[in-house]
Amino acid sequence: MPRSFFVKQSLFESRSVRLVAVAVSLAAVTACSRTQPDLVAEKGRPAYVVPVRDSASTALEYVGEVRATQRIELAFPISGLVAQVLVEPGAAVRQGQILAMLDEEPLQAQFTVAASDVARTEAQATEAGLRVERARAAHSAGATSEGEWSAVQAELIVAEAALRSARAQRDLAGWSLGHAKLRAPAAGVVATRILEPGQTAGPGAPVMTIDGSGRELSVRVPEHLDLQPGQLVQLRRGTSLLESRVLRVSGRLEVGGLRQVFLSVPDVAQVGSTWAATVFPRAMATNKVGVQVPLRALLPGQTGDAGSVLRLKADGRTTELAAVQLGTVRGGWIEVATGLQAGDQVVVAGGASITPGAKVIPVVVSQ
Repeated sequence: MPRSFFVKQSLFESRSVRLVAVAVSLAAVTACSRTQPDLVAEKGRPAYVVPVRDSASTALEYVGEVRATQRIELAFPISGLVAQVLVEPGAAVRQGQILAMLDEEPLQAQFTVAASDVARTEAQATEAGLRVERARAAHSAGATSEGEWSAVQAELIVAEAALRSARAQRDLAGWSLGHAKLRAPAAGVVATRILEPGQTAGPGAPVMTIDGSGRELSVRVPEHLDLQPGQLVQLRRGTSLLESRVLRVSGRLEVGGLRQVFLSVPDVAQVGSTWAATVFPRAMATNKVGVQVPLRALLPGQTGDAGSVLRLKADGRTTELAAVQLGTVRGGWIEVATGLQAGDQVVVAGGASITPGAKVIPVVVSQ
């Protein structure tokens, strides 16, 4: 064949190869441009998630001191010199037991003087009464004037008044002598003693305290715990655990935002001993253990105790909208009564721009 034929054929084949290569390149570029969005849609966008936490994990522990439910302050009702103190702190006492005594000598002397005055005024009153009887007979017979009769009657009135005063002084001296002994008004344990022999006790000044029956644990907790009577509390003493409940809550708020709470303890608990009290959220006290979520997990638009969060489905990648019933705020977390359960994960960042049902790449945030 002519040489020109072979030259044309080579040029044609070279051009075909170039066209095929261009077509392949265009196909590859087209394929890449189509699969990139698909890959993005398949993998999803990153989302920060946090596992919900059990309300039980937020239980806090506080240390309190055991005190008597009934504490009695004792004082002498009279003044005097302390002669004897018969008990020490921690001693068990019975009702009516003598605890301390004042010096009775001056009190006994006062009683003796008062008794002598009574005897003297009784004699004077008796003599005045006899004079009145004699004067009455004479006055009836007309032997005395009205003035004499009135004077005799007045003497009797004065003598009887003096007798009443003397008897009152004697009774007061006897009462003071009887109260020179400090007695236990009820059975219990001596808690404090603030007097020693040789000291002077003033009337009404506390000198001793008695812890009666019943025990309670006094604990100071932050106001935001909002504890209520009957709420469940767990006590710990060493390795021993004991169930307890809130007895009452003080209405007075102390310095630092603390409130005094009184918890039940066994009657055998020693006054002054310390116990650790584990305080659970109120939901646990009613056997409704809930969960908590970060406040930033709540989606906009919640009203009152109703709200919603974005939760991951069981596949761990797909989001869904969960309606929740909200409770008390605990710092940066809020209690959720219904709508979530332990093990769920909620979106805490970017939730407002993620559509429920969208695929996400979970990034767990430590709390």
